[in-house]
Amino acid sequence: MEYSLYKKDGKFPCDVTVDYDNMVFTVRDSDTTGEVFNSASEVAHWIKQHWSVEQFQRPDDYYDLLKHLENSLEDETK
Repeated sequence: MEYSLYKKDGKFPCDVTVDYDNMVFTVRDSDTTGEVFNSASEVAHWIKQHWSVEQFQRPDDYYDLLKHLENSLEDETK
């Protein structure tokens, strides 16, 4: 899963990658700083701590991202 969303204050997209096949779990913020994680659950935790719906141009994109992450976490535990 790769996801891009735009913050209100940034010109670059925020990118989230959750790739179980290649074990890639990353977040890149609108200021181009990035984080690398060991699991989708760590990505979800980071996003919930550092981002909020009010920061994004399209709030539905943020909610869609969280929904996809929750689905990935359910698949991870199966």
